[in-house]
Amino acid sequence: MKPSVYRLGRFFLWGAAHEQQAQDAWPAGDVKAGEIHRPSLFINTLKSHFLFVLDSAADVACDVQTLGRLLRLARDVRAGMIYSDYLDNDGGRLIEHPLLDCQPGSVRDNFNFGHFFIVSVPAAKAALAKYGALPSDPETALYDLRLKVSADHPLLHVPEFSYIASGKKQKPVKKAGRPTEALFAYVAAENAGRQKRLEKIATAHLKRIGAYLPVRTGQAWEIQEDALWKASVVIPVLNRKKTIADALTSALGQKTDFPFNILVVDNHSTDGTTGLLKKFAAQYPHVLHMIPERHDLAIGGCWNEAIASPHCGRYAVQLDSDDLYSSPHALQKIINALRRGRYAMLAGSYTLVNEKLKPIPPGVIDHREWTKANGHNNLLRVNGLGAPRAFDTAVIRKIGFPNVSYGEDYAAALRVSRDYKIGRIYESLYLCRRWADNTDAGLSIEKQNRNDFYKDRLRTMEIQARQMLNSNSNECRALRAGLSVPARKTETPDQIFAEFPTPDHPALSPLCNDLFQSQKKSWPKLAATCRDLAAAREKTLSCDRYSVTLQFNPGRALSSGAAVDAESIKKRPCFLCAGSLPAGQEGILYRGDFLILCNPAPIFHHHFTVVSRRHIQQEITTSLPALLQLAADAAPDYTAFYNGPACGASAPDHLHFQMMPVDALPYLHALRDLPMIGETAGVRYSISQGIDRAIVVLSSGDDEALTGQFLNLLRAAQTVLVTPDEPLMNILCSYEKDHWILTVFLRRKHRPDAYYAHGDERIFISPGAVDMAGVVVTPKLIDFERLDCSGIRNLYREVSLDEESLAEILKIALK
Repeated sequence: MKPSVYRLGRFFLWGAAHEQQAQDAWPAGDVKAGEIHRPSLFINTLKSHFLFVLDSAADVACDVQTLGRLLRLARDVRAGMIYSDYLDNDGGRLIEHPLLDCQPGSVRDNFNFGHFFIVSVPAAKAALAKYGALPSDPETALYDLRLKVSADHPLLHVPEFSYIASGKKQKPVKKAGRPTEALFAYVAAENAGRQKRLEKIATAHLKRIGAYLPVRTGQAWEIQEDALWKASVVIPVLNRKKTIADALTSALGQKTDFPFNILVVDNHSTDGTTGLLKKFAAQYPHVLHMIPERHDLAIGGCWNEAIASPHCGRYAVQLDSDDLYSSPHALQKIINALRRGRYAMLAGSYTLVNEKLKPIPPGVIDHREWTKANGHNNLLRVNGLGAPRAFDTAVIRKIGFPNVSYGEDYAAALRVSRDYKIGRIYESLYLCRRWADNTDAGLSIEKQNRNDFYKDRLRTMEIQARQMLNSNSNECRALRAGLSVPARKTETPDQIFAEFPTPDHPALSPLCNDLFQSQKKSWPKLAATCRDLAAAREKTLSCDRYSVTLQFNPGRALSSGAAVDAESIKKRPCFLCAGSLPAGQEGILYRGDFLILCNPAPIFHHHFTVVSRRHIQQEITTSLPALLQLAADAAPDYTAFYNGPACGASAPDHLHFQMMPVDALPYLHALRDLPMIGETAGVRYSISQGIDRAIVVLSSGDDEALTGQFLNLLRAAQTVLVTPDEPLMNILCSYEKDHWILTVFLRRKHRPDAYYAHGDERIFISPGAVDMAGVVVTPKLIDFERLDCSGIRNLYREVSLDEESLAEILKIALK
């Protein structure tokens, strides 16, 4: 039976079990085809093994033997989709048209699969069952299908010219205005709706493969106090005698309220450009004519020369050698936006013009598909984000540019967007000239393929980096499980006391002190708990080789008695989320990711809780770098600490740290004199013996090495304790004299048995990091009065890891 042919948008679709059946149904001429309105239903009702997809805009000839070969290859590798190179029939002349291998980074919607490809129906059905239905929109359904299929099956490219494609004569379609160059069609206003639909599909795919990142809030803070220039206009140039004078004149004409210079990197021009540049440099002191020593530099390499120069200013701003700024105020607008947003990178908008500077379609290229919430993810789908581009020099020096002349800016933007927020200006600031010598004008198939392959490779590497970044995170696990990922919480303006760091607040400790004093005056609850704390009773117990401070603190009853089992947590709202903060409570927005709050039930004066702005699980493996950063920022006045999700954290469902005054725990001072038992990768291992607790101290001036050794210790503990979960632990983190001291209390129990006893036998103590470090908090007076050294010793020994297990863990960790 001859299979029926259907149409989805401009594509013919039909199912076939083998090559002869496919050949028999091959659409030719004015074939009658039914319309597909529900693509998922159409695929799910197919009985055949293969779905054939043919572009109706071309006449395609493919013999039955070749079809058979393609089907055999598809079966051999269990391909989700198979496509091949082809020959273009140009008036009887056959022109080879090679295609590209589909990489993990080939997520752009304009990836070229040719005029004909084949989809595995079982793979398509499995993808729809696993990842959901396709959109009914013909423009996006096939894009969604191939991304969903690619998540679990290879998309096989056969580098053979398997068919001949001849263009059909199409009736001209009248459109308003002049035609848009194909390179820029996707930013045309009439395509905005389609772009949003494609973005939604691509974002869902990134979530499926673990490469999606939530909103990036990283900011540029490193200030170059010795920088002579606020900004540098960077112009790489090679043989642009015709245009370089116009570009320089445009830069020199900028009117700003700050000093700027112009760094022209002359890549050994031979057409007279060098002579022109020498004249400009002699006439204008702030024009620096740079000629690299190296002769192998591309545009990216020239950028690296400029940003590495000691003459490069606080910000580095792009100007290509054949382009112009659109007004004398463009540079001022760029720097104003960079300063206000503390962006690591900013992209403006530009107008396409011809050699006579007359606008050409589509006119202004503003990349309005970029959004603050998702632009960094959508950038993996599109080929750029706008121009002119400007960078915080301290950030871009660390990242650098690849030494290429195509895609160097895209590579930098991808890398910046992984960590930092990027600013946008949608006003046209720049005139981009289209002329015969443009690097992306009139490209051959081979050159276009090289360019496309390189950007796909950049995307592949970036996707892999983001997958690695996510690999151990709660967010990634949730996404892979099909769960929603909580967005970073948005605090109301009256909840933000200040931000850190900023030029006005370069140190964290004074800012925390200011917050505390302000909150005591403005937040009645804190004022009341501080009065209670001042009246709290304390006593010191001398227990042989160590002493302990007992603190009677009724205000800690709620925290000590918190139900932390999974069922209880499900039933209550999270009291650390921004929407649950009590009226009057304010915080410091810390590095865009956390909110520093005054603890409403303090153990010490100036006791702070540092809360993640996302509702993610308490977990140390992915949050240790943040703890180390916090300790360094809070030094020398504060120590940071972490309670494990089953070791004192009253909100194990919401990531948080705490801070206390550095002198609050006398035990911490004794750490300096602990004997070293080993050193690995520059990290010192010490243990504290004879104090009834299992304590390992790691210290190093290298945060990456320290993180690596801590994770090594963690894995050793998991091995010895035979658990895949985070071992029970509390962590204190101090920073002094340019190195970190990480004190790890290894535990075997959260609470002692006496906590669950009844009547007079109950001891209402739920030890966390502070208790383990020598300040034991007792919310009940009876416990405060009756506890002695024997009781404290028994408590520590019961909840701490035994000496034998500790020795085995260290033996593995120090191998």
